Parts: sequence; C-alpha cells; structure tokens
Amino acid sequence: MMIVISDFTAFLVASTLLILSPGPGTLAILGSATASRRAGFATLAGTSTGDAILMGAAAVGTAALLTANPLAFQVLKYGGGVYLVWLGIKSVLSKEQGFAIVRPAEGEAYRRSLLVTLLNPKAIVFFMAFFPQFVAPGASAWTFVVLGVVFILFGVKLAVG
Repeated sequence: MMIVISDFTAFLVASTLLILSPGPGTLAILGSATASRRAGFATLAGTSTGDAILMGAAAVGTAALLTANPLAFQVLKYGGGVYLVWLGIKSVLSKEQGFAIVRPAEGEAYRRSLLVTLLNPKAIVFFMAFFPQFVAPGASAWTFVVLGVVFILFGVKLAVG
C-alpha cells in the first residue's frame, strides 16, 4: 500500500478555494443554518456524507483506471484539469444571480442534503477530475481515500469555524 500525494499544500489551497466557493451544498448549509443551528449541522452532515460516497466511487474508479492503464490515467488527469478550468471560467462568466436558499425542517435537513449531493451529476465527475491532480502515478486507492477524508474534515472545519 503506497500513499503518494504529489503536492499536499497545493491540495489544501485548492480545497479551501473549492469549499469556500458558493455552490448548491454551501448555500444549502447556510440556508438551513439560518433556520436553526441543528438544521445547519444536519445539512452539513448530509452534504459531507454524500461527498464521501461520491469520493469513494470516484476513488475506486480512478484507482482502477490508474492500475489498468497509466496512459488513460494521464488523459483523465489532464482532461480533468481542463474540465476544472472550464468550470471556473463558466462560473465567473455566469450571469445567474445565485441559488435559492432552502430552509428545510430539522428532521429533513440531513436526508434532503444527502439526496441533493448524491443526485448532482457533476459531483462525481468533479471528484474524478480534482483528486488525480494531486496523486502521483503508482499511488494506491488509499491515497484517494486519504485526500477524500482530508477534504471532508477540512470542509467541516471551515463550515463550523
């Protein structure tokens, strides 16, 4: 089991920027937290659980690709980088005013945020594009797991304060 992270500092900086950028999950957490603190924590837990599931799926798929075909992994890595740049440009140029803030009841906050996260078709593609940028060829699936855990814990820390 070899865990190889090519640039952990760059990973933390990129993760911070991603976590702090407003997206459906961030806005759902903020919206439910304005309803109540408990609803905010439940929404944070649901979003984090959904992210963990999607990261796990992305890690398994990416690790399998890495093992089976190093050239395909390189295509995924550089193609993923292009995809992330495209998402950033699209976000900056977007004329949308933002997302509607949802204020679920406390009992529904976890379930709703989990489903919103799991049903986001861009999320798994994003995670498959993001994590390979920080993983050296030859790394095991555990490298992706470590990055995923750090990403989620870092996100929770930034959300809670």
